[in-house]
Amino acid sequence: MRVGALYMAEWLERETVYRGSIITVQRGRVRMNRGKVVAFDVVEHFGGVAVVPLLGDRVLLVRQPRPAAGESLLEIPAGKLEGPDDDILARAQAELSEEVGYRAGRLLPAAEFYVSPGYCTERIHVFLGLDLAPVDAAPEETEEIERVALTLGEVRRMLDERRFRDSKTIIGLRELLAYLDRVNPHG
Repeated sequence: MRVGALYMAEWLERETVYRGSIITVQRGRVRMNRGKVVAFDVVEHFGGVAVVPLLGDRVLLVRQPRPAAGESLLEIPAGKLEGPDDDILARAQAELSEEVGYRAGRLLPAAEFYVSPGYCTERIHVFLGLDLAPVDAAPEETEEIERVALTLGEVRRMLDERRFRDSKTIIGLRELLAYLDRVNPHG
């Protein structure tokens, strides 16, 4: 694939060195754009979805323990894709209903990004969840979730104070505020 003056690197050989429930690690040799061959490890992940649910003037978030981060984080509802053919919109609605007990009448694409493209294939699809309707919430057995509703003013202040520590949440909330500024530029 050509991107500007550079092409995608070419895998010369690769092997699976770890396969877990969420990730697979591939190790091999890659021919880089200018011909140099290097050893390379890639963490393969199917990616995920995240939704910024807006209910009136409140954003619905969840606080949950994140063992890898070593702390509980305040986040937008999100979840991993189950495979390469998982329906992104259906997964977004499922995560929204499981985590905060709402279904979105409209899911607007807000962002799509690689979490850490230097070594990982994980890509997150972020949506704005609008026109919410309540549904029965059924968090997964392993999830310990506290629901938190913040006003838009609180979201702006907490972003300004750098109180959010999760990248998908920071990106999603900033996209929501930009969207609201576009549809209602005079506040």
